[in-house]
Amino acid sequence: MIDRLSRREKILLLLAFIGLVFGLYYYFPYQWITEEQEIVQEEIDQLETDITLARDRIDQIPELEEELARLEEERSELLEAAIREPEEILAHLNVFSREAGMTINSYSKGDREDGHPLSLSYEGEYLPLLQMMRLVDEWDYRLVVEDFSLSADEDDELTISMNYFFHQPDELAEFIAEEAEEGE
Repeated sequence: MIDRLSRREKILLLLAFIGLVFGLYYYFPYQWITEEQEIVQEEIDQLETDITLARDRIDQIPELEEELARLEEERSELLEAAIREPEEILAHLNVFSREAGMTINSYSKGDREDGHPLSLSYEGEYLPLLQMMRLVDEWDYRLVVEDFSLSADEDDELTISMNYFFHQPDELAEFIAEEAEEGE
């Protein structure tokens, strides 16, 4: 059958065949390769963006370290301000009793790992006692009344015995221990 075709028809048929091969090559492998190349290019662009972000973060490290140091110093100052010694607590209770019109007869202080137990004995009247308790309540949430006894004499004078406990949180105890170790 090919023998019956003229030379011109054979050339056209060959060109059509070559065109068909190129067309199929473009349609299947080349198009697939192009799509894969676009996907790879998108991945490269995403990686370049990630690299840029990583470099920006790396450039921020000195600033972040300075901010961290500042925050740690601020935390240290806040913790130091929050640490209370038993004498300081007793001084505040003394001021509160004077402001309320109560008299402290006796006191005792203790020391435990998680805070400071305090025992105080007061004399005064009922309304000053309420005023003093309000002052204590407003002062520091870590001061808790654990035990309370009240008695009255013939002159309506009240004798009050109170056991307080001032909680030092674990974080403060750890801070105190760390500061002591650093000081050695």
